[in-house]
Amino acid sequence: MHKATFLEGLIELTITPDGPILIKAGESGGADPTRPDMEFVRTRRGGVSQVYLPGPSLKGVVRAQCERICRSLDSEERYVQAQARRPEGDFIPPLADNPLVEKKEYDEYRRGGNAIKFSSSIYFEKLKSADTALVYRRSSFVSQIFGHTSLAGRVRFADAYSDDLKEEYLEERNGVAIDRIYGSVAVGPFNYETLIGGNFKTKINLKNITLAQLGLLGLALRDLAAGRIALGFGKSRGLGRVKVNFDALSLFYPTCFIQDAELRLLNNQCVAKADELAGLGAFCTDETYRAYGFPAGDTAPLPAGLAYQADDFLGIHLRAVGDAAVKSVWRACMPSWKREIGL
Repeated sequence: MHKATFLEGLIELTITPDGPILIKAGESGGADPTRPDMEFVRTRRGGVSQVYLPGPSLKGVVRAQCERICRSLDSEERYVQAQARRPEGDFIPPLADNPLVEKKEYDEYRRGGNAIKFSSSIYFEKLKSADTALVYRRSSFVSQIFGHTSLAGRVRFADAYSDDLKEEYLEERNGVAIDRIYGSVAVGPFNYETLIGGNFKTKINLKNITLAQLGLLGLALRDLAAGRIALGFGKSRGLGRVKVNFDALSLFYPTCFIQDAELRLLNNQCVAKADELAGLGAFCTDETYRAYGFPAGDTAPLPAGLAYQADDFLGIHLRAVGDAAVKSVWRACMPSWKREIGL
């Protein structure tokens, strides 16, 4: 499914520390005794060394929250519903993999209550299948979005940089590690560098995702913005809380055009109405893509105030600007997400 592009997306957001945060560059301050024991990660930008928020750190936090949401909502009803669009006898993987499964104890897929033992990466490493439809269909829902060792992900997180950093935004703190048995100091005192200000802008690129996948991603980003999850080191110490403003969300359909109030492919096939969002399932309805198990009727009404615009070269695009408009797109995806989990 990465060989063709039906849908591309871009989420632009600004992250601001809501208190101290620390994404560590390493455990030691090196040879310079004036540097903290734990420094904030840095890079050179415009010839100047500055702190930044790494894309992999953002992706890890968002993926972990997506998995947490999926494990909380997975149910028998979801398995029954998913079976209706799968080949007869095909098993249904859980919404999220079990990260604690080890190769030596992984024999076969098992499901039931708290006994879920499934890892997409281990499963396909053992299966050794080159069938891309099978790999996608039997991967967990979260792995279909973020990928695993046998499947490329559909989202990419860029590093977050700030253009308004000031020296006073970085401060040094001290701490100790307490022995859990004796209650005395086990390690320390040690000092660490924290960031308390600045506006860090970043982008999340999307490709070929369903509306349910976009909805789950929106839920996880909403939780990050609401302070329910934190970034970096020292979460139990009160570090890592951030504020998030969603600047814009863009969707681009490179093979579509609008005609007779319909969203159509270049071959004139109708994908959706001109006032509807279209996910990947709306494009992949023929026999070529049926083996992937994409959801049928993958459309949703466009939020009020949004409309498609023709691209200057080819295709059409939709752009929601501002925090409220971006969240309205995610709300429009919620019915698709609810259908995915059997609600």
